[in-house]
Amino acid sequence: MAHRQRRWRAALLLGLPLALVASSCASDSNNTDASSGTGGGGGKTVSIFGPEVEGEAQGFKDSFKKFEADTGITINYQGDRSFEEQIGVRVDGGNPPDIAMFPQPGKISDFANDLTALDGDALSNVKKNFDAGWTDLVTIDGKIMAVPTKADLKSLVWYSPTAFKAAGYAVPESQEDLLALADKMVADGKTPFCIGLGSDAATGWPMTDWVEDYMLRLKGPDVYDKWVKHQIPFNDPNVVEVVQYVHDLWAKKGYVFGGLQNVAATPFADAGLPLLKGDCMMHRQGNFYAANWPTGTKLGDDGQVSAFYLPTFKAKDFGRVTLTGGIYAAAFADRPEVKQALAFIASTDFANTRAPVGGFLSPNKNTDITKYPTPIEQKFADILAKADPARFDASDTMPGAVGAGSFWTAAVDIVTGAKDVKTALAAVEASWPKS
Repeated sequence: MAHRQRRWRAALLLGLPLALVASSCASDSNNTDASSGTGGGGGKTVSIFGPEVEGEAQGFKDSFKKFEADTGITINYQGDRSFEEQIGVRVDGGNPPDIAMFPQPGKISDFANDLTALDGDALSNVKKNFDAGWTDLVTIDGKIMAVPTKADLKSLVWYSPTAFKAAGYAVPESQEDLLALADKMVADGKTPFCIGLGSDAATGWPMTDWVEDYMLRLKGPDVYDKWVKHQIPFNDPNVVEVVQYVHDLWAKKGYVFGGLQNVAATPFADAGLPLLKGDCMMHRQGNFYAANWPTGTKLGDDGQVSAFYLPTFKAKDFGRVTLTGGIYAAAFADRPEVKQALAFIASTDFANTRAPVGGFLSPNKNTDITKYPTPIEQKFADILAKADPARFDASDTMPGAVGAGSFWTAAVDIVTGAKDVKTALAAVEASWPKS
């Protein structure tokens, strides 16, 4: 099959509604969505391909057990950390999955001609259960192309409450406090941060999250929005300043476990684990990192590991800026069993079934937050609900060639010293699609 020319349509999230997951739903018996689990389809199989592996993948698969039992439809999920690369290979090779779980709504636009727009029960459920801030990102030519499936809360810092207490450290309430705390840690002979950018073909993406969080904190949501829409170039002085800030923070002597030179080769999934041994004190990463702590690790403010909101600068007044992300389910096939699986994913039944497994936040506004199994996950839901303003991950809404390509490459080039910040960002700007 000839390689398809991908087109990108800009989609700007102007601010997610505050009550993404805060509202508690009525009892399950009173809040069942159409085609959420019953009906025909016996003996059929639906293939799903996504970026989640290991614990996250298992939680996703487990959520379909009742659906499979009720419908006779078998869900065959395959996860790959190199999803962003492999989905293009599979589609261009004529072997797309029935449903793909896109962590980047911008990339959905790249495949718009291959995807099937939502209709029927899936569309009805989406309109009932999700705020427009989520669906606008995947609306193309007036048609909703995907189901918001998972919400990520990215503005978090993981830490050890026990280690903090032993050292007399308090959770910082501002960026100024955080930086002063990091300096104190270094003075005490401790290492403030663990960082890892390794993620197979997606290596580099964790740095983009740092840049996005600090773009919001240093420049504010207005500049952030212009950056996302490419109303300012990728090598605009504002962007250069923020990326340089992140680089210089990581490069400070004693700030990063293993040193700046090793972060590109450190696997993302393993990056926070030295925190458990006291080799570092903090790990800035999203709520989904909970799936990477070893089995048996007690999470929460009274546990081995907890997390706090990445605070803002007192000297800036941009609100409680919060970086979010998410995963969307989009269909390459329109068979009845595929549509039924999508309708279930869009249902509150799915959200309430997935929530108790852990390591998950739902963008479904009707999710029962009491279903989240631990206080820390309820804490995450509360932080997300209090976001004001929230912004969706910039790289995930940019053209795939940038957000899932040159931006990642630039991150690796910068931390390895292959390119300085200005040169690396100029290369990203040059890669932005011209139409």
